[in-house]
Amino acid sequence: MALDWSDHWKYGIIPRFRRDNQALRLSNDITMAIVSKQFLYSNLVLPTIIAASRLIALKNPKMRDTLAGHKGIFSRLEAQIKNRDTAPLVWFHVASAGEYLQALPVMERLMHNHIQCALTITSVSGYRWASKQQTQYPKLVVVDYFPLDTKTNNNRLLDILKPDAVVFVDADIWPNLIWETQKRQIPQFLISARLSETSRRISSPLMRRFYGSLYACINYIFTVTEADKKRFLHSCPSHKGISVVGNTRFDSVLDRKSSLQAPALPEFIKSNTVIVLGSIWPADEQCIFPALVKALKQFPDLLIIAAPHEIEPTHINQIQRVFSDFKPVLFSANKLTPLNRVLIVDVMGLLSGLYTYADLAYVGGGFSTGVHNTMEPCAMGAATVFGPRFQNATEAIHMVETGICFSIKDESEFESRLMTLLINSNIRKQAGESAKKYIHTKAGASMSCFNKINACIAT
Repeated sequence: MALDWSDHWKYGIIPRFRRDNQALRLSNDITMAIVSKQFLYSNLVLPTIIAASRLIALKNPKMRDTLAGHKGIFSRLEAQIKNRDTAPLVWFHVASAGEYLQALPVMERLMHNHIQCALTITSVSGYRWASKQQTQYPKLVVVDYFPLDTKTNNNRLLDILKPDAVVFVDADIWPNLIWETQKRQIPQFLISARLSETSRRISSPLMRRFYGSLYACINYIFTVTEADKKRFLHSCPSHKGISVVGNTRFDSVLDRKSSLQAPALPEFIKSNTVIVLGSIWPADEQCIFPALVKALKQFPDLLIIAAPHEIEPTHINQIQRVFSDFKPVLFSANKLTPLNRVLIVDVMGLLSGLYTYADLAYVGGGFSTGVHNTMEPCAMGAATVFGPRFQNATEAIHMVETGICFSIKDESEFESRLMTLLINSNIRKQAGESAKKYIHTKAGASMSCFNKINACIAT
């Protein structure tokens, strides 16, 4: 029996069937399959996730704060939703600050078009950041945590928010939310969608079938690349709503750049060669600090701005000790002079603006969890270097393959690359200009997402 996957049918995952007995039997079979998966997930997988989260929270302050943030969530939501008017509302769900930045340019375009938005966030750091920004957006009527993914919680969320559409970003999708949203025939979108070729969502037959059933519930999946589209279709071959749109993070970076106010630094640094170390972890530091110490000795005009991923006193003190010969100073002290060769950023939220000063940037995470945001320094025209784990970022893969950015695998390779870029200013400047051009040529995904979401909720 043929499936009618019309692009104009916006309501749910189960395709509309011709009304005969065979079609109705097939529809019932699909529904029962979903019920079976939901039962197993809710009664086996989810309790395991909840138990693991509570165990992790015993030693992890962020997890502990996240679980604490779930308390009183529905009272807060009911208080916030009172600001809603009769305009449509689109509910965005993101994992953390990075995905919030991917969602933001789409949200801004919707809100500019008089559509209200609600935002739920999994992580405590993402919630804290987004909640501080909420006052900038009158039509962002809700910002709160995403509670545990139970059927009861999601039905309460849907009852309170009454969204006209639900939008997921990148890869953070929650089964019960998807299933309960589908039951209410609310359109669902996945934007900036990526699937790594090494992901267990692809490599494991069991995971592929499970996630394929979830992707089938999402009406439109807008992938970053053609390769991502093929991988999603490998999980869900019959899906007709999968298309290549691009990565909204490019628009986020450029939107922020156009309105960015760089942190005030003394005028004298314009005569320095500035290296910004962004979101660095201890594993990055072990690789790059020895070469940076050598560079500071060799190049008298070199200034290093170090922004650690975690701002903790013990970590800050360790960085100060490494660079003790070069009079390191904390950003919060506001006492940078020409004698201080190292500025340590001990304040959150400044990194994007600090990249505007960078001639060269090292982006952290490439020796631990995966490289962080490489787009920001590239958009500012900085020659950009990072560690070997960058497969989590499609744009980083492409920029390394085309020679726009540089990945290093160890201390020796970093020192060689660093010295080349410091000695040869033309190579450094050309790399920065190429990176900036690349970011600008990839913009536009957010408007495409906006147009499709807006058209969907308007019908």
